[in-house]
Amino acid sequence: MRWLKLLIPLIVVIGGLYAGWYFKWSIFDWYRLQNYKPSSNISALAQETTMTPYAKRLFYAYHPQLDNADQFNTKCNVRPQVIVLGCTVLGQGIYIYNVTDPDVNGIVQVTSAYEMLHVGYSMLSAQDRANVDAMVMSAYTSLETKYPFLQTEEQSYLATEGSAAVPNELHSMLGTEVSDLPPALANYYKKYFNNRQAVVNYENMYQGAFLKRQQEVSDDDRQLESWQQQIDSNENTLTVEQQQLQSQFAQLQQMQASGQIQSYNAAVPGYNQAVNNYNTLVDQTKQLINEYNALVVQRNSITLQVNNLYEAISSVPNTITQAR
Repeated sequence: MRWLKLLIPLIVVIGGLYAGWYFKWSIFDWYRLQNYKPSSNISALAQETTMTPYAKRLFYAYHPQLDNADQFNTKCNVRPQVIVLGCTVLGQGIYIYNVTDPDVNGIVQVTSAYEMLHVGYSMLSAQDRANVDAMVMSAYTSLETKYPFLQTEEQSYLATEGSAAVPNELHSMLGTEVSDLPPALANYYKKYFNNRQAVVNYENMYQGAFLKRQQEVSDDDRQLESWQQQIDSNENTLTVEQQQLQSQFAQLQQMQASGQIQSYNAAVPGYNQAVNNYNTLVDQTKQLINEYNALVVQRNSITLQVNNLYEAISSVPNTITQAR
């Protein structure tokens, strides 16, 4: 029948279109991987983060690039005062800011794994994504108290990218930053990593560089505040004692001038002891001020290190105010 002859090609065309749509990302991967060979740096990142063959395919299909600040900021549309380490442009590429400071070694590895998980998330079917979202949100809810940084990051993404982006970001955050995930979710991430803890170790490594210095600054600030209170107290005491000594000295002079030698001699030892006590407190206060000033220099040096670390990971770094 003629209608059947016409219908069959139509069914074939519709079926082909459906198949093309259904397998679009597989076709995308196949096309992007034709004649593609990752650079040694990119290949090393895949190895260091223990990406599975499936994860490497996702990673390489997006032709990941390590970029300098200008290139990276343009490709990822980085806004001032927002630290961005990597971005994934769907259907186009993965762009990673090439942080070279050895003090934050590990940050590029974590960023690479983080962005690869974005690609993995985009490949999930609607049903799989719903299941993964449920596992991720359940884990996030149970872990946010133990890991306060999760809530901080989640709120940051909520403010900068909106609620629609949060599940995707949480999917990458938990996969790269938290070691003790619920068994089902930890098992899910095995499709991406042979040893996910290696990625978390890189996260802990570079975060430790910040946390150690930030803790030192906090400790120094507490010590400076305590010393400042002691200095203020000493100076108030010295002001009162100086006035008392001036008054006592005037009385001694009056006794001496009026011939009250016995009374004068009796009062001199007490006055001299008070002077000694005053001078001792002056010396102690001067020493405390010297220690305070030395700690300010040390504290500001550490602050500069923190600022330099921020500068190393962002073209528009945030800074910590120096003590004065």
